[in-house]
Amino acid sequence: MKIKKWEVTAAALIVSSMMLAGCSSGEPVQAMNVTVKVSQAQKGLIGQGEIYTGTVTPSETVNIMPKISGKVSAISVDIGTEVKKGQVLFKLEDDDLRNNLKIAQSNVEAAAAGVTTAKDSRESGMVSANSGVVSSKGGVISSKSAIDQATGGMNQAQAGVNQAQTALKQAQTAISTATNTIKQTQENVTTAQKTASRTQSLFNNGLATQAELEQVTAAVVTAQTAYQNALNTKANAEEQLVAAQNALGTAQKGLSTAQSAYENATSSYENANSGYSNAQRQLDVAQSTAGISASEQKVAQARLNVNIAQDNLKNAVVTSPINGIITTKNAETGEMVAPSAPSLVIANLSTVNMLIYVPADQINRIQAGDRVQVRVASSNILTTGKVKNINSIDSSGNGYPVQVAVSNADNKLKPGMLADVSFIGKDAKEGIIVPTKAIQKDGNTSYVYVAVNNKAIRKEVKVGSEVGSQTLITSGLKDGDKVIQNNIALLSDQGAVTVSGD
Repeated sequence: MKIKKWEVTAAALIVSSMMLAGCSSGEPVQAMNVTVKVSQAQKGLIGQGEIYTGTVTPSETVNIMPKISGKVSAISVDIGTEVKKGQVLFKLEDDDLRNNLKIAQSNVEAAAAGVTTAKDSRESGMVSANSGVVSSKGGVISSKSAIDQATGGMNQAQAGVNQAQTALKQAQTAISTATNTIKQTQENVTTAQKTASRTQSLFNNGLATQAELEQVTAAVVTAQTAYQNALNTKANAEEQLVAAQNALGTAQKGLSTAQSAYENATSSYENANSGYSNAQRQLDVAQSTAGISASEQKVAQARLNVNIAQDNLKNAVVTSPINGIITTKNAETGEMVAPSAPSLVIANLSTVNMLIYVPADQINRIQAGDRVQVRVASSNILTTGKVKNINSIDSSGNGYPVQVAVSNADNKLKPGMLADVSFIGKDAKEGIIVPTKAIQKDGNTSYVYVAVNNKAIRKEVKVGSEVGSQTLITSGLKDGDKVIQNNIALLSDQGAVTVSGD
């Protein structure tokens, strides 16, 4: 940038007036001390084309809200405090939380004791149930044996009944046969007696021989003997009938007794079987682990409550999730905080973002990852960054939003700073960057004034390229030189200067 003629003339008039005033007073002329502003020369790459203005914003902003409500017992940070990830920010009162944890831990012990009790109960129940199964099984076997015995007794009694009935029938048959025999022999006796009477008459009349008489007489005796035998047989048969009847009665009573014994044995067997089934069911119940499982579930729930209590106690200590700087503080010791509102706000400034708007005729020339130069003139900051993302939608005619990411390890870039952003070409050369307005011309020679120990030192420089308010110097300056950027017309080599901080 060239100095206007009227500025040079005015400066010359001021210098001449001061020199004349010194001569007229007869005193020696003193060099004028000029108040100047300086810009620190910085090593870097100069951008190309248009310069865009962006505002520095944090790359990441986190609202710090406690997970639980409570009263702040201590807070160790303030606005501007730099914090590291995991660093304690503030603590909440935790007496109640510690008590809740103790109660939860005690409940775990009680639930664990319940599991032991359930296991012991199951073991004793199984022993008792097993004993019941064995005992009832013995009853089943005993009652089954009684059924077998009763069946044998009933069969034996039935055989006695059958035998008595057979004897009765035989006696009845014998009586019937004896009755018929009696009748027949009685008739034979009568016939024999009649024959003997006729033969006796014939014998008496000499019509029958002695032998014939003896023969018929013997026949009468034989018939009478047969008749008497028949009477005896009938009498014996009647006695046998009575005996058979008595035996049948006795056998029927025995059968009835055997049947009752069988019925009792069968009933006992059924009862024993039922008892055995009940004992088996009781054993199944005793073998079940449902009670143990329920107790173990209580242990699991109690342990979960311990974890919850531990988490709540842990949540009483609030730590930083990122590296950053405290930008907002809404809580103090003794105040109540809750998850519904941020207590602190932390900004990550290790990398900052800048949003610029690129017009339509330039937007297709850039892409994510392109390098840019960033300059904050007010703070003498010159650095580089990269295009982070490009929005494909125009922002209400202001251009396409392009976000730039810039490393900020030294935290010199602060949120809200305005920065000039320009894109760096692939063939850009590195040099010393100074404000264009600081460069002066003397014919074909370019120079700048550098403030050194409150003096203006003139240095010839070689200009590389000029983009807007910035110029790349390829030689004559070094990184860190304090280049004077105003009141240049009042300066002279080795002239006294005062560097202003404004």
